[in-house]
Amino acid sequence: MKQRTMLVIAIGMLVSASTFAKVNDVPKGALVVRYGAANMDENYANQDGYPNKLQNVSALCSKGNSSVEIEKVKDLIKTDRGEHAQLHKAGGTNASSLIGKNATVSTDPQPKNPNHCLISNIELKNIKGPWVMFKLN
Repeated sequence: MKQRTMLVIAIGMLVSASTFAKVNDVPKGALVVRYGAANMDENYANQDGYPNKLQNVSALCSKGNSSVEIEKVKDLIKTDRGEHAQLHKAGGTNASSLIGKNATVSTDPQPKNPNHCLISNIELKNIKGPWVMFKLN
């Protein structure tokens, strides 16, 4: 019985450790792109936790350090094979700008979107500030 209990505790610790390791696994210098008016409240109205602490905000993240400029934003968007052609603008920032506001930025690859990531644990007022806005079309 003691061994079984210890095994359950050990498994729980491993699961917790792997979950914790997932937090902020996007490099601080990574380019993060959010479709639409990333600097406006309405861009987050359907997110978990709105209007307070947002969770699981969908974005794109580069795999390494990248500058925040239109060509880099467009290149990252091209990796998303989902529906985004109707979007005419996007915001770009570095992960460090979000992490510096206590957010977590973690990878969340999807079948049609290998660079999908999630931004969590950030207040609405803090997520709106760091974006540089770009026209896409």
